[in-house]
Amino acid sequence: MAKILPIPARIASIAPKDAADAVRLVARVPASVNAIEFRMDLAERPIPPAALVGLDARPTILTWRSLAEGGGFSGSPDEYRRLVDEAYASGATVDVEHARGLLADVAAFPERERVILSHHAPFGPSDGLEDLLEAMASVEARAVKLVAGAPDLAAGLRIADLQRGRNGATAVFPMGPASGPGRVLSALSGAALVYGPVERDTAAGQIPIEDLIRIYEVDRPRKIEALFGVVAGSTARSLSPRLHNALFRSRGLPWLYLPLQVADFERERPHEIEHDPPFRGFAVTQPWKLAAARAGRPSEDVRAIGAANTLVRDRGLWRAENTDVDGVFDPLADHDTGEGRTAVVVGAGGAARAVVVAARRLGYEVLVSARRDAEADRLAADFGVDSLAWADLPASEADLYVNATPVGWRDEDPSAIPPSLFAERPLVFDCVYRRDGKETSTIRAARTARCPTVDGLRMFVVQAVRQAQLFGVEGVTAEEVSGILREGFAS
Repeated sequence: MAKILPIPARIASIAPKDAADAVRLVARVPASVNAIEFRMDLAERPIPPAALVGLDARPTILTWRSLAEGGGFSGSPDEYRRLVDEAYASGATVDVEHARGLLADVAAFPERERVILSHHAPFGPSDGLEDLLEAMASVEARAVKLVAGAPDLAAGLRIADLQRGRNGATAVFPMGPASGPGRVLSALSGAALVYGPVERDTAAGQIPIEDLIRIYEVDRPRKIEALFGVVAGSTARSLSPRLHNALFRSRGLPWLYLPLQVADFERERPHEIEHDPPFRGFAVTQPWKLAAARAGRPSEDVRAIGAANTLVRDRGLWRAENTDVDGVFDPLADHDTGEGRTAVVVGAGGAARAVVVAARRLGYEVLVSARRDAEADRLAADFGVDSLAWADLPASEADLYVNATPVGWRDEDPSAIPPSLFAERPLVFDCVYRRDGKETSTIRAARTARCPTVDGLRMFVVQAVRQAQLFGVEGVTAEEVSGILREGFAS
């Protein structure tokens, strides 16, 4: 008996290379998922549909997406029809593109409960979508899915808003690098189909299905009264959504924290986006901390640093804050003051600026070094400290070395600070953390040399406590934040 797709469906979208890889990926699909999509167009070798239908007890969806639809299928219309027919005959649910016209024949695919009718327009305009949805809704199918390309965050949110008020057999969501927030909001508005990848993305802007369920609770559609999020060039490594959504959930707050991938802060101006529910706060990270300092009324620290990592709505206006200073100052103070000691800060971005301010407040004599000497010179001049030529860094001597660059979160990354400097066992502070909680390359090298260390998670915890307080979350402690992170690493 064919398996009918449940509605709503939480779908693990996987892209196996071949039949053996399909077996491996299916084993990784979380139990909370109630359907599995195989992206057949992304396979390196042909996979017989019959080999996939029996791999799991959950319903199977087989999909071939063309290049124009954001996929990898480049065959002829006749070949597409043959593949879809074969998949349908195997007992799978098939995803059929509306423009193909295959469902115009009422005799085709007689069990329409095993058909998803789709429209994908990754590069096309987003106008006229409501009329298209009406036309698609007139065709018999298990569910209707409309996916439109979103060039930026605001466009993705507008597309997701089309999901509101739709019947239970409709799914409307954006695609593209900035589409993550829209995908989450569409799901929470009752989308019939919610897709997330396992191991590797099958479409731009996807959020892993496990994160969709655990972090954003898309299996629990609900009314959201306020939005928050982390603004970054890439949000893939951020722990902030996991942390802040857990804090909201533990206090029964009807708020949602989203990953806000922004390609150009000055052009997209996320703080000026009008949305219902409204945005009430942002964390801001690389590379937009300098731009964020100009986006609201600056606090004393922001004026001193010239960078902001937090924007909060205050009586109708935005206020720019910087909690990175706390994140550096508090852990360093636990080790001792910097009176009579020297610190070398490696990096010249927003994080480096906060480190310079925090270290100087503790009494350190600070030097700045960066791969581009001119950037180090500019930052040093801004704060009245000395710069250190990049070529001279390996021969330097200091009591404290701080990595304020992004280097270190990948397995293959070298230490951001030359390991030869660890022979004298200085204190090593890393602003970088890994999303899995493991040591960065810099911390690993420093601990191997038996140096005292402060890792990026310690900095993250301290600054996140302050950030949550600014967002209006009461009673947050470092112990609570650390516990949430540990639970996430263990899962």
